[in-house]
Amino acid sequence: MKRFLIPIIALIVCACQPSDKVVLENDLLRLTFDRATANLISMTDLKTGYEYLDLTAEPQCLWELVPMEKGFEFDLPTEVSVCSWSKHKAILKWRQADNEGVEVTATISLDKKKALSYWDIALEGFEGDKLMEVNYPRVSNIKAFTEEELALSNWTGRLYKNIRAKRKVLEQRKQNRPTMQLSALYGTEPSGLYIASNDTESMAKGSFFEFEGNTTTYNMVYMLPVDKTNSSFKSSYQTILGAFQGNWYDAAQIYREWALQQEWSKNNRLHSGKMNPWLPETDLWMWNRGRSKNVLTEAEDLRQYLGDCNVSVLWHWWYNGPYDDAFPEYLPPREGRESFVKSVAEAKKNGINMTPYMNSIQWGESRESWKELNIEQYVARRSDGSTHAHVYNVFTGNPITPMCMSQEFWREKYSDLCDTVVNDYGCTGVYMDQACLHYRCYAKNHGHTVGGGNHWVKGYLKLVERVREKTAEANPILTGEGSGEDWMAHLDGFLTLEGSRERMSGLSASSVIPLFNAVYHERAICFGNFGGFTYPPYDEFWPKEFRAPNTETLLPAIYNTQMRMEQARTFVWGTQPMIVNYHAFAREARPELMQFIAKLVKARKAHKEYLQYGKMMRAPKLTNDHAEEIDIAQMSTYGYKTKGTNLFPHKKVVPMLYSSAWRNKEGNILLTFVNISEEEKALEFSLDPAEYGITEGATMVVNGEVRPMPALANGELREAATIGGCSTLIYEFKLN
Repeated sequence: MKRFLIPIIALIVCACQPSDKVVLENDLLRLTFDRATANLISMTDLKTGYEYLDLTAEPQCLWELVPMEKGFEFDLPTEVSVCSWSKHKAILKWRQADNEGVEVTATISLDKKKALSYWDIALEGFEGDKLMEVNYPRVSNIKAFTEEELALSNWTGRLYKNIRAKRKVLEQRKQNRPTMQLSALYGTEPSGLYIASNDTESMAKGSFFEFEGNTTTYNMVYMLPVDKTNSSFKSSYQTILGAFQGNWYDAAQIYREWALQQEWSKNNRLHSGKMNPWLPETDLWMWNRGRSKNVLTEAEDLRQYLGDCNVSVLWHWWYNGPYDDAFPEYLPPREGRESFVKSVAEAKKNGINMTPYMNSIQWGESRESWKELNIEQYVARRSDGSTHAHVYNVFTGNPITPMCMSQEFWREKYSDLCDTVVNDYGCTGVYMDQACLHYRCYAKNHGHTVGGGNHWVKGYLKLVERVREKTAEANPILTGEGSGEDWMAHLDGFLTLEGSRERMSGLSASSVIPLFNAVYHERAICFGNFGGFTYPPYDEFWPKEFRAPNTETLLPAIYNTQMRMEQARTFVWGTQPMIVNYHAFAREARPELMQFIAKLVKARKAHKEYLQYGKMMRAPKLTNDHAEEIDIAQMSTYGYKTKGTNLFPHKKVVPMLYSSAWRNKEGNILLTFVNISEEEKALEFSLDPAEYGITEGATMVVNGEVRPMPALANGELREAATIGGCSTLIYEFKLN
């Protein structure tokens, strides 16, 4: 990406101030700009006295323009002026002396009560078909933190440690599944850097961090609509930079205060009264593939094993064509309509609900319908006019291509498919794969803003509305892949697989955190992980010569601890649990592992007021998490053809103890602890009772048994206990 920095050759002072600096300050935060260049030269947390910037380094311009075509250069402004300046707000302007070319206006203001700053930008005089993105604010020379951590909102949440030693640029955009507008950069210093935006219109956007030596540059990315008739732009939302104390959980609580006031949160499906109750009543999901005998029959076995628990099904590969190829030609089912409908009806009688897989954005280019219906006219386009086609299926090499969500043709086509699956076949939901993505489309004949804007999300939400219109009487559960605040008022549930990150992606530079849960847990149902007992399955429509001999056979027992880790993460994050590729033989082959999963499922069911409807609190501090090295199985359905194996073994040091804390609507507190080791472990934890609202008169219940409250030590509640191998320990503090 080419940078276009600005040569400042003159200064105009519109506000009569004697200082060579422009200072914005409230009781908590101070921002200092160089008057001559308008560069940010200092950012100070006044509560702790911490200075965020390296004062000896050369600062960069607050903004830069990214052209549509490489090599194009804008007629950049050469003069800067301070047009307005008060204690809490400054307006900075860059322009040409003759008022020709690009004019940039930046407005920076401080919150009157919080350690937060708000950044707006406006542009005039640019060529609308030449400008693709604006990076603003560009905050340069951020000092590296000691034991640095970067929290991002991708999927459920990711935490990068010592990232600058591994990468120079870390970028996230809507297409890469950021679920919220929140990031946090911090370390052992007394202050961390809070980064967010307050977009309520689901605009295309992004951000990236540049790591250079001992400093960092943060860039917010505004993705502009491309329109040659337009020469102006004004940001419709603000970037927010601020100071905070703590870690990612503390940053999440700052964001939560704003997020819960937004329409997607207020109108969430869980509390709307519109959601079919079978989803919140689900105790365990089973994710199986193929014909009903391999799916619904196994679900009934699992339901009988668990007894009084509700089992729901995520159903892949039910349709009449190869996976990652035949979309959207799902009908009729591969086993035939009659057999499928009969099996679905029987499962429903037994209380088993199902969401069959139907990718919500892709069309396979190898299908006859691709040419017959001239589908290419409806697909999303890149800036160079090409499509977003991608080959997932390595066996056939056939690409699938994202449709443009603005197109009425696609909304009608997909909603008709859902109509058939729900109203004709009797399914109780639809899994809308690849929801919560956000592609930019540069097609000029689709009737939407070209490139930037919010046409993708708006179009997708209209798609969901169309499905609901056609299936209103049945009221199916509509779920999507990943999670996303923009979708909370429209989708019923979110398949969040980060608890099984290693099984999906192997080892990486980041670890998984429940950042989304810390903000939205009680307002959005998240479900799932990728934990299973077997090697990957194989679609019957794929070439037989590439089928691995170990397909859906039992994994070695050395991976049992990984399975327990995945289920423990799911449990302590308050996510609805899942088993992948379940078969009845697992009950006899892995009885202890099945019992462990059953314990967690029943514990969640017994404490659903916390673990589904409660607020996630800060997890109690563990004195020792008893970390050990375990065997990790990275799975790949396609790996057997490309690399000769469908399992890639790794080793990883992971905690043996997992914990979380929850507050229910009455203000009572639940602490959960899970030991994934087969050995008994000593458990020692502490917490600040004031933070949780635990008073000395509270009643403490441990695994159903009332016990005396432990004495406070230096203001902390400290407890020592023993937790058995493959066991849970649950503390409940009931307030009187």
